[in-house]
Amino acid sequence: MRKSIVITGCSSGFGRASALEMATRGWHVFATVRKEIDSESLLNEAELHQCRNNITTLICDITKSEQVERLYQEVKDLLSAELHEEQSHRMPGLDVLLNNGGTAYAGPLELVSLDDMRAQFEINVFAHVAVTQAFLPLLKVAKGTIINVSSISGKISVPITGLYSASKYALEGLSDAWRLELAPFGVHVSIIEPASSPTGIWKTSLERSIEHLGTEASSGDYARLIKYTEKMGLESSRKGFPIQKFVDVVVRIATSKRPHARYGVPASATFLMQVRRFMPDALWDSILRLLLRW
Repeated sequence: MRKSIVITGCSSGFGRASALEMATRGWHVFATVRKEIDSESLLNEAELHQCRNNITTLICDITKSEQVERLYQEVKDLLSAELHEEQSHRMPGLDVLLNNGGTAYAGPLELVSLDDMRAQFEINVFAHVAVTQAFLPLLKVAKGTIINVSSISGKISVPITGLYSASKYALEGLSDAWRLELAPFGVHVSIIEPASSPTGIWKTSLERSIEHLGTEASSGDYARLIKYTEKMGLESSRKGFPIQKFVDVVVRIATSKRPHARYGVPASATFLMQVRRFMPDALWDSILRLLLRW
């Protein structure tokens, strides 16, 4: 029976690239997207990669509990059908769950609305909890692996992206607890902490933030900070690490019998997180204010 993986957020970026890579390697990939047009696009690309038969796309908004329940049932039924073909009637197992879906809300915390704060945590935290809870019965059967996509922002919080960082800090804490709670069942939990990459997440975030903040973004107290952060963010995304490096880490974790708890991507991200860990707060703040001209 083929190895199996559920990947959320496969419309673009990390999720899409990971889905195509795992399918190319012969895994049965259950890829969630939110729109039918994204499903068609992914399947067309899979056809070009000659792995179309290994990808099952599923429409799912992971912030909607009823859709998550339906997702679980669809995956379970499809895995059960494969098992029955092998004359087995046991509970199917899921080898890997990649919690990748997410978004970013940017802006000074004084100005970010509570609705945006709730939306940020809904997709980056609560939705991942819902998906994980749903698939744990299958993961326990396979003694599988959960991969949570955090961020370098889950270790380092800076102005304007503080809300995004808060959601990733939360995911880090949940992952640490899950890793210990699920260890007796043979389920591994790993976190990927990527730095900036050309996935489009920050371009979308900055555009949405400027729209939500209105005139505050261009003429308010934080206008200079917002403008400079926007410039740095877009430049960082353009010069970010190749997405394939993230995909390679996914493959490494998925095929490892004993994956590590954390993986920084690229190596420079791990180095920077270590620097932040040991640097005094006052010194770190001074350096950041100098860099941000704030």
